[in-house]
Amino acid sequence: MATLEDLAESFDGRLECMRTLVDLQFAAEEIDCNKHFETLLNEVEKLENVLSVMRSVVQKQKEESKQIQEVKLTFENMISHLQYSCQHVPVHIPQPAKKEAVHQEAKTKKENQKTSVKSGNGSNKGKSAEKNEKNSKKSGKCDVYVPTVEYVTVEEFEGVPKYMKGRLSYSQVNGAIDELNKPLKEKYKILSMKRTTLNDINRKRYEKFKLQETKDTAGEYFIVEEDIKEFSTLKMDNVGRAILTVLRHCGRMKEIRGSGHIRYACLPVY
Repeated sequence: MATLEDLAESFDGRLECMRTLVDLQFAAEEIDCNKHFETLLNEVEKLENVLSVMRSVVQKQKEESKQIQEVKLTFENMISHLQYSCQHVPVHIPQPAKKEAVHQEAKTKKENQKTSVKSGNGSNKGKSAEKNEKNSKKSGKCDVYVPTVEYVTVEEFEGVPKYMKGRLSYSQVNGAIDELNKPLKEKYKILSMKRTTLNDINRKRYEKFKLQETKDTAGEYFIVEEDIKEFSTLKMDNVGRAILTVLRHCGRMKEIRGSGHIRYACLPVY
């Protein structure tokens, strides 16, 4: 297929031929004049065909140029998103404790019961159960599962209505999540321990945590404002409450009201 340069060169050649024929137009009285005019007409027709081909080539290149610009814009957007992601990757991403810890604890208890049944007398039962309990503690199989609040994604944060998030930034919201996970972990770490093994401070906390529970909190992992103030640096002012509103909108927490407290239940993302 001829290139645009080839067509331009051919066009210039034919144009030069036309100039020559125009120069000869005053030779009308000559015998070969009509032949020259016919040749001129043929050249003009050929020139029109060449121009038509050139137009089609130019149009095709315009379409290719448009496609290239679209591809370029797509890659620029991808690069922009990647750069933004690299600049806003959290220093660490907390992961929920594994559910297997709860199942393993139940499994260990069943094994202890089976071992006790198989033993021949009461003294062996006690020794076997005590031995299994000690082994379980040493192996760390009695860990209690405590979920954590997951970070909000960029897409979720951008989807929050402007009137709701106000001047809050993406980093502010995820920074607050770190502070909310602290009282969650501390609270349920204390509640998972035997009351008799706690010191005076944690025993009082244990009793306070138990008083916070109601029938509406059954099966929920929750904290109240007192827990947030005691175990984290998150201030429960207008900014702090706005952050909690955003987290509720994003499905990370929910409110449970009643008995003089507003309880913030964790909604972990598995």
